[in-house]
Amino acid sequence: MMEVETKQITIKFSDDHPGSLAGVTGILSHHAVNILAMTASGNRENGLAHIVVNRTQLAFNILLNHGYTAVLEDVICLPVRNVAGALHASLQVLAEQDINIDYIYAFAQEQGGTAVIKCDEAARAMRLRSERLKPLL
Repeated sequence: MMEVETKQITIKFSDDHPGSLAGVTGILSHHAVNILAMTASGNRENGLAHIVVNRTQLAFNILLNHGYTAVLEDVICLPVRNVAGALHASLQVLAEQDINIDYIYAFAQEQGGTAVIKCDEAARAMRLRSERLKPLL
């Protein structure tokens, strides 16, 4: 499972064309930045990519230096067991604590997976991860 990060980089593309995302991944690869999780969407006029990397500040600075529009955002990276209901149990704890999820992207592997959650109270969600979610992981 992925090491817990607390930041993601969101990259905004004002001209989403073939190769836009490959430009980002190429730059990061060249600088030995490992992408741990990613989601991207676009429609040829604009696009958005959210990435979690192993060297967040370095990657962010590199992207800015290459002219990308990017922001750092708080997220919670939540390890999730790869069994039916595991993600639900974790999300239910957040719902009971009135933490709103803006969006989520996740992946599963045989050993377990990770959910990257952008929510309105990431710091409180991280505390809950330690206090209430740990037994669910």
